Amino acid sequence: MTLDEKLDHFYSSVIESATNQNIEIVEDYKKTLQKNYDERKDAALRKAEANYRMASDNIIRERNRKLSAESMEIRRKVLDKTAEVSERIFSDVNLKLEEFMKTSEYEELLCTQIKNASSFAKGDAISVYINPTDAQKISTLEEKTGVSLTVSNRDFIGGTRAVIPSRSILIDNSFLTKLEEAKSSFTL
Repeated sequence: MTLDEKLDHFYSSVIESATNQNIEIVEDYKKTLQKNYDERKDAALRKAEANYRMASDNIIRERNRKLSAESMEIRRKVLDKTAEVSERIFSDVNLKLEEFMKTSEYEELLCTQIKNASSFAKGDAISVYINPTDAQKISTLEEKTGVSLTVSNRDFIGGTRAVIPSRSILIDNSFLTKLEEAKSSFTL
């Protein structure tokens, strides 16, 4: 080989080696860039997913809060309406009771209550009370039932109350008690 050939061979070997080293450096640089890109992409995806989850949770919490508030408002309105309807119903009942108390059937009811209380006492001493609004009926009721009556000092709307002291028994057939029982057990 001549010197020029040796130089050409050396030149091509050096160029080939430099090209191979250059390619290897570029490949290493690409791998490093790809690795950095993948790491940053994964970090950004994790951050975006965490933000998405946090935003979703906030939206769900806000929706649940609004639903709860609406539910409470609806319950309040239903309770108010229920109370209003109940009040109207019992107001109507009071009016019907007042009308009933003006009839002869009411006087018959009082007689029946008085007779039942008297027969329940089985000869024991009994005190039968009628409402102050029924005081004008006392003589008629005593005549029909044969029981001595007392006008109560408390207004219990209508009906009767009887006490058997020897047995500590109260027979309460007053309209007030019946209304209170009906109100406490009344539901719509």
